Amino acid sequence: MATSSGRWEALRKEARHLENEIDVQLVTLSKLGVGRGLSLSDGSPGACDAVAVTIEKLLMKLSNINGGMSDELQGYSSTMMSSSMAHTLQRHRDILQDYRQEFNKTKASIRANRARDELIGSVRRDIDAHRSRTDLYMKEHGQLQSSDRLLDDSLGVAMSAEESLLSQRRVLSRTNSQMADLLNRYPAIGNLINRINLRKRRDGLVLGAVISFCIIALFVYARA
Repeated sequence: MATSSGRWEALRKEARHLENEIDVQLVTLSKLGVGRGLSLSDGSPGACDAVAVTIEKLLMKLSNINGGMSDELQGYSSTMMSSSMAHTLQRHRDILQDYRQEFNKTKASIRANRARDELIGSVRRDIDAHRSRTDLYMKEHGQLQSSDRLLDDSLGVAMSAEESLLSQRRVLSRTNSQMADLLNRYPAIGNLINRINLRKRRDGLVLGAVISFCIIALFVYARA
């Protein structure tokens, strides 16, 4: 009985030690998971995962200790001591259950925080990508507007040149018409112009003949 009592006491002390350690680890995990707390000064998602793994191992150890205490309880024949030990065992089981519930709640909160951060990050990336595309579209729109203005300016210059040519054509047409009217009214002027043109042609022929004679003379002289 004394040996059994010693084992019970050792298991109870180990249970208390594990409960204190689990409590510390739960507080640490809760701090790491506060708010956006997956990247605190000493924490990141990896830190949270490491603490969670440690807590799971401690909970498993505490569950095994409670199982050992339950086995020891079966060997007691004293009703009074057995009742006290059963009460103690139940208290440790309740503490284990509370720790598990708190651990699951904290993990769920951390997962929710991670999902929220991932969603916010995804939205921000989408916004940045949309802003980049918008800037590109605005730049291309500005280039198109600049090209449109250049094309409008070129068309304006071409239209101005066309108007100038049409105006010159109208002036020449009026001049020719006026000249024709003048010649019809004053035939003498027409005859004078024809004489001048005829004289120009005749002078051109004479000059051509002289030049040809000179060339032939030079050729004959050179051969002589």
